[in-house]
Amino acid sequence: MSQERTEAVVLRGVDFSETSRIVTFLCPDRGKLACMALGARQPKSPMAALLDTFNRLEIIYYWKDGRNVQKLGEASLLDGYPGVKRELAKAVYAAFPLELAYKAAQENEPAYELYEAVASGLEGMENWTGCVQIHAAWMALQVLSTAGYEPSMECGGEPAGFAYSHGSTAAGEPCDVRFRPGEYEALRALAQARGGCPTLDTGDIGRVFAMVRRFAARQLDTEFRSLRVIDQIFG
Repeated sequence: MSQERTEAVVLRGVDFSETSRIVTFLCPDRGKLACMALGARQPKSPMAALLDTFNRLEIIYYWKDGRNVQKLGEASLLDGYPGVKRELAKAVYAAFPLELAYKAAQENEPAYELYEAVASGLEGMENWTGCVQIHAAWMALQVLSTAGYEPSMECGGEPAGFAYSHGSTAAGEPCDVRFRPGEYEALRALAQARGGCPTLDTGDIGRVFAMVRRFAARQLDTEFRSLRVIDQIFG
């Protein structure tokens, strides 16, 4: 057994017993990492608040080969993103790219770019003042790209539609949805912006977000609980 230290973003947690909790982190060097947080559910445990979803931490854990759930030793807060948590729309929409990272990350596989996409995305959402759907779509596209699922924005002719199997399509090619004016430009701007989320003034962002979520669902062949929550709250 070895003691290791790393940065980590809390992706999710589930109760294990009356006093303990299993927490799944996204780490740059280990990818998806599940740890047992002993005593985290006790009333006076300092771990309870630290292990909140979205938090970026520095953790110490005890690694043992062949064990699916490692033992969490210590944790200290690097960023709690209070601006995300106190605004309902930000918290609800940011849960989608976070769940996307959870499902795309591999266990015990380095994920430096994926970790950076999630951490920088949460930092950007913290200070974002525009449409939350725009930022959530951009963040999801960054997560998809670093995980190897980037949609193609190039095609054999003038872009006319979008296929959830691979990306943009030209006129006459099969697609799942036809682009309306401004939507291809908006989607391309979001997909290609690496330094931060761009401000968009073209395209129906609701339809663009729908393209991103359905592309993600097709690529990972899964449903997202976070999207059901978005639909229940915002329609």
